[in-house]
Amino acid sequence: MSEAPSSMVDRVVLILSVFERSSGALTAGQISVRSGIPRSSVQRILQQLVTARWLKRYEDGYALGLRMFEIGSLVAHRSRISCAARPFIHELADRTGQVVHLAVLDQQDVVYLDKVGSTFADTLPSRVGGRFPAHCTAVGKVLLAYSPAATVSEYLATGLRRRTEASLATPAALQAAIVSIRDSGYATERDEAVPGVACVAAPIRNFDEVVAAVSVCGPRDQMRARDPRPLVLWTAAEISRSLMTAGSALALSGPVREAAGQ
Repeated sequence: MSEAPSSMVDRVVLILSVFERSSGALTAGQISVRSGIPRSSVQRILQQLVTARWLKRYEDGYALGLRMFEIGSLVAHRSRISCAARPFIHELADRTGQVVHLAVLDQQDVVYLDKVGSTFADTLPSRVGGRFPAHCTAVGKVLLAYSPAATVSEYLATGLRRRTEASLATPAALQAAIVSIRDSGYATERDEAVPGVACVAAPIRNFDEVVAAVSVCGPRDQMRARDPRPLVLWTAAEISRSLMTAGSALALSGPVREAAGQ
């Protein structure tokens, strides 16, 4: 047996990995033996993982909890959005010569799933996996505009962090922007995240739900000279169509897979 890891993170990872090789519940003793971690330590970690919903306690032991499946589903969902969007955002970057972002809303921030474009991309602080305050970006304002009212209220309750002097700073300003975005179907942003940079964004839909946003960003003067709004709206519509088509195919294949497994 290898020496038990001393780091708490290593121990948690090792305990969770034990469940990869098990189809049912495991007792603390079984987990201790398979992980090589002392049983007293295993029991303390198991209790913490149950509290965090990473594991669930049953009469005959422990099994993976709902939180694990929630996170797995979220990762799969975001991966499906990225796959559906990839060819279209590359085409959009080629046609505009500017930087294209694909993003989703996560609490108070937008998270960038993809970023493609010209050498100007290197001058922007955005990165894949990076975050920005949602109200400071075109993609974020689009996502807030099509979020439930409760989500917007929670967002406003935390206060509006400013990135630049041009960032929206009051609830009234953000609410007015939301009304305008819903009326027009797109969002604009000038100097609100990065001075000298302008963006246009549009929502990506999965049937009745807005699940992501796509934007074109570039130097303010270039964006003004060549309005990218029609291309951004077309790209968002095409990504939405691709995402919904893939979702319909997945839903139709579900019963077939289930029947085959019976």
